[in-house]
Amino acid sequence: MLETSNPGSNAGVIIHDLSIRYAEQIIPLDSLDLDEVLAEPNLQLSGSISGSVSEGLRIITEQTFRYGFRKKVTETEAEVTGRTRFRANIRLHNGINGLTLKIVDAGGCVLDKKQFDLHYKGSFREWNETIFIAFLLAILIRGLVMQAFWIPTGSMEPTLFGEKRNVYNQLERSGDRILVSRFAYVFDLSLDGRIPFGPRIWFKMPERGDIIVFKYPDPNINAPSKDYIKRVVGLPGDRVEIDRQGILYINGVPLYEPYIAEPPLSEFAPRTVPKDSLFVLGDNRNNSADSRYWGWMPLKNLKGQAVFNYLPLNRISPIRSYSHDLTPKAALQDNY
Repeated sequence: MLETSNPGSNAGVIIHDLSIRYAEQIIPLDSLDLDEVLAEPNLQLSGSISGSVSEGLRIITEQTFRYGFRKKVTETEAEVTGRTRFRANIRLHNGINGLTLKIVDAGGCVLDKKQFDLHYKGSFREWNETIFIAFLLAILIRGLVMQAFWIPTGSMEPTLFGEKRNVYNQLERSGDRILVSRFAYVFDLSLDGRIPFGPRIWFKMPERGDIIVFKYPDPNINAPSKDYIKRVVGLPGDRVEIDRQGILYINGVPLYEPYIAEPPLSEFAPRTVPKDSLFVLGDNRNNSADSRYWGWMPLKNLKGQAVFNYLPLNRISPIRSYSHDLTPKAALQDNY
């Protein structure tokens, strides 16, 4: 806001009719919204003085702005273009520029002054802010909402295709590109552990039949992080078993699995899933490194649920879970 004081009112000299030349326009300062952010740094400030104007009066412009982490103040003398008119060239700096106009007599006494603020943001700063905001949004979307993944192997076939090469190591088929919802189960403000104090807010637990992406629980803590994709078949507290015929049992109930490539050739002795873990398997049971070999999948490693296959174009489709009803009657109907 414009502030006016008149400590030297006894002299009767005042400043008035202030205007700025901005973007080839002359705008009266009284009609300018002083909260408006200007995009042009070079301005010409002009105005008038009236009263008992005498020789030796000077008009001082004082500009205050932030320079790095400190404030800087500069003073210049305005050019008097007539007995009652003056002008001053002002160069604005990024941020808030505090401007003070003072009429000073020959003895250094301030006869009148006006104070106001002008806001300026340069195009370079605006571009930087835009890029920074876009970068921040990309990180947040990738870390908290949706993330793209590539399927490199055939462990989830026939549901999801991996990369395929011939005997000459020539690429015959690229792996599916999928989108994973980071928001399906948990709101991870730690960004996969990058922010140690960031909480993980759970919405719901994964269900049997969900296809999930998680960080591989490598016992070597110094090993590079790897992401795996598998299907959830065992929840915390479930008793899991695979018999000689390759049939998967959950809590003694055979699981109907129409999505697998073929029954597994190896057995899995009955075990109970710990309360903080999941039992996950690949749909291509005989070509999948999963919980049968490296153990339980810790819930803390969960990244999200696979929801959409967006490449290649001929395989664009939602990725659906398979809901398993473990009641004996439902399981019997499913299997027959």
